[in-house]
Parts: sequence; C-alpha cells; structure tokens
Amino acid sequence: MSLSTRKAPGMHVLKGHSTKPNGREAVAEATEGWSVQTTLDLILVFNSSEQDPHEVAAAFRERFGDTPFVGCTTAGEHLGDAHFTKALVCIGISSPGIRWAIAAAETLERFDEENARALSDQLFGQLGIQREEVNPQRQFCLLLVDGLSGKEEVLCPLMADALEGMPLVGGSAGDDLKFQRTYLYHGGMAHPSGAVFVLADSKMPFEVIKHQHYTTTTKRLVITKADVPARRVYEMDGVPAIQAYADAIGRPISAINDDVTLSNPLTFVCNDEIYVRSIARIEPDGSMVFFCAIEEGMVLSLGEHEDMTTALRRDVDGLAQRIKGADLLIGCNCILRALEATKLDKHPSLSKIFSDFAGNMIGFDTYGEQLNGLHINQTFVGVAIRGAEAAR
Repeated sequence: MSLSTRKAPGMHVLKGHSTKPNGREAVAEATEGWSVQTTLDLILVFNSSEQDPHEVAAAFRERFGDTPFVGCTTAGEHLGDAHFTKALVCIGISSPGIRWAIAAAETLERFDEENARALSDQLFGQLGIQREEVNPQRQFCLLLVDGLSGKEEVLCPLMADALEGMPLVGGSAGDDLKFQRTYLYHGGMAHPSGAVFVLADSKMPFEVIKHQHYTTTTKRLVITKADVPARRVYEMDGVPAIQAYADAIGRPISAINDDVTLSNPLTFVCNDEIYVRSIARIEPDGSMVFFCAIEEGMVLSLGEHEDMTTALRRDVDGLAQRIKGADLLIGCNCILRALEATKLDKHPSLSKIFSDFAGNMIGFDTYGEQLNGLHINQTFVGVAIRGAEAAR
C-alpha cells in the first residue's frame, strides 16, 4: 500500500508498505503510487523474512533502475504511525540538501583497521570530503549489519574511528527470530552477510537519538569468569552467573525464565551514559549468554524498568527541543523492545509518539543496535532530520 507523500522544505519523501508475502508483489503494492517524475536520491527498504530478499531486490532494481536502495531483513517493521510484522516498508527520499554515499563490506571475517579505513575512504571519496573536513554536525553515517555475524563489537569501534568522529547509527538485520540468515540490500542486490554504510553530508539539521526505558540501580555484579568471544558469562562475583543474577533480583533460580530476564536486564555505564546488556539465554550449566559484548572485570548493574510510553515521550520531547521538529526519523528498535511492546500492547502508543514528532518515520526491529563505537541492546537509536536547510 502506497501512502500519501509528505513534503518539507528541501525534502520530499514517498512511502509505502505491503503485507503481501511475494517479494515482487510487495514492492509493487508499496510503491504503486510513487510518482515516476520524482527524482529519488535514496530508497530505504526493510522487510520481513516472509518476502524473498532476492525478489525484493530485483523488483526495486527493475522499478527504479539506477536509484540506490539500501536496507535489510528484519524482526519487525515501522512506518509512520504503525508497527508491522511480516511486512515490507519503504521510503524514497528526494533531498537536494543531502548528499549520500554508500559502501559495503561483503564479509566481516577478519575485518580490521585496514578494511575500515578503505571503507571510509570510499565514502569520503564519493562525496569529495577530505578527512580533515569531517564535521560531526554536518555528516552522519547509517550502518546495517548482518545480525547473525556476531561481529558488531569488532566492526563498530573500527568504523567509528575511521569515520573521524561523525555520528554512526545503525542496527543488526533480523529474520523474524528464526536465527537462520539475514540479508542486506546494496548495489542492487540482496547479500547474506557483511555490512553496508550510508554516509550523509547534510545541509539540513539532524540529531541522533538514543533511548531505553531502563535506568540503573545500585545492585552491582562483577563478571569474574567469561568466554568473551562467545559473550558467555560463567561467574559473577565469584559464583555461578545464574546464582548471582537470581540473588540480585531476589528470585530463586527455578523462577528465572525468558520473561524474567527480558524485564530485568543488566546495565553498564560508559561516559555517564547507561547502556543495556540483555541476556540472550541461560545455559544448563548456569552460565549466561548475552546479546552483546561482555568482559571479565566488567561491572554490571541491575536495570530498573520504566513505563515504555512515558520514557519514550520524555526522550522524544527532549529531542524535539533540540531539533525543533523533524521531517524524517530513521530508527533502529531492538527486537526485545518490540516483544515487550507486543506483550503490553504498547505499539500503538509508541508509534503515535514517533509520528507526532516526525512527518515521516521508517525503521525496523533489530538483533542489536549500534551507536558510534558501541553495540547495544534493548534500545532505540535513530537519526531525526529537519527538512529546512541551516548553515553548518
């Protein structure tokens, strides 16, 4: 279904969605009302594992020719004031005030500083930007990465450094919790691995948002034994991880299940910012596997839950004060947030907050979120752009 377009000074956005399971039919329905007379600079597309990614890529390629499209498969989709599952959502952006560059890593195996430098050189070169000219108030970079690679902790800090400090915001692609294969769109094709970067050089004001509905408490746990590459914690405070965690939340080990760990994540503080460390699963030996990086000696704190709607409204109101209204919001929302919102029937109220704030909103539910050099969980990250140009 193609939705009405929203115009803003310096920006024209076309948008649409479809729940058709056939990839070609979904693209056709989502873009049927898009004017062929509108010159698009970039298309963003996010779709479930229901639609074959190769069909989706072929349909965009045939329909829009050389217009670049970037996106990924998901664990849920967002467009405007709605949250979807098993859908395809897309937007087409015409933005004379923003120049876009795209570069991709086909594989993340053995990704190193040299690879990061080469990718950033590609991005800078496409726009004629010298490293010494990088301006974090003018440029930002979107990142989409294979959500099953387990390489986000390697990729993010290397790319954050290579991008010379500009904001780096993104999400890990999903496959509707099947945990089999995720796909990325770039270069007119669907790719089953790697990462894709979209650098924006913007005359338009933009702001980055990081939001979670957890604060931290004084209940602290220290990781004392772990398999760092596997993100697996065996002991905290010198006792089995599950025992330390159960004691911290005041429950018997027998009561610890997925619902409990979803509602009681651990957090850590870096540069006065709170970041969530979500528990992926409890192993039979009492060890705990996390969704993102852990280290021996890391001090974690038990998180304290806030109402999802209240917390989001507070943070979006703060964002609105900084950017004075947004015409486009591109968001990456953790699948764990989506699962909680589904359980509590919060999707309508959360989506309304986004749509009231931004004239256009697109996003997806992720297997992890990236912000600058960090890979995080149970968080919403995004970039809000205002259509009017401003001197920078």
